[in-house]
Amino acid sequence: MASGYQVFEKAEQLEMVCASLYRALAEQFEADPGARDLFRRLEQEEIQHAKRVRLLAARYSHDSKLFDNVEVAVHELEVLLAEARQVVGQVAKGAWGDNLEVVKGELADLESRFAAAHAHVIARSADPGLKAFFEQLAVQDAGHAELLRS
Repeated sequence: MASGYQVFEKAEQLEMVCASLYRALAEQFEADPGARDLFRRLEQEEIQHAKRVRLLAARYSHDSKLFDNVEVAVHELEVLLAEARQVVGQVAKGAWGDNLEVVKGELADLESRFAAAHAHVIARSADPGLKAFFEQLAVQDAGHAELLRS
């Protein structure tokens, strides 16, 4: 049986995998200072998201009434985590290529899917404080997508 703790654990892992994705892209685009700095900034923001999730977990991890359907929330986060790990592997192999605009477009789409996933977690949350947290993550992910599209 899934638990609220697992939701936080998967959410933190997702943020850290996204940070590793941006770190890999910063290294790939090292010769382009603007791209490198963008990807480093996004990496740091993902690390901050992970830290915030960890703090939230410390506060709420033992509350069994946080989510109306914790199994679905854990499953949705596992699906996203698998996708993010797959993307990191693709980037490491050079499968995304070196066209910055194409890479940014793919990342923007990925960030939009993650924002939607956070919205699904929000919808399954019974706790107002937790909803507010995931709403902030969704807004930040949407902001990442907009930044990447600009």
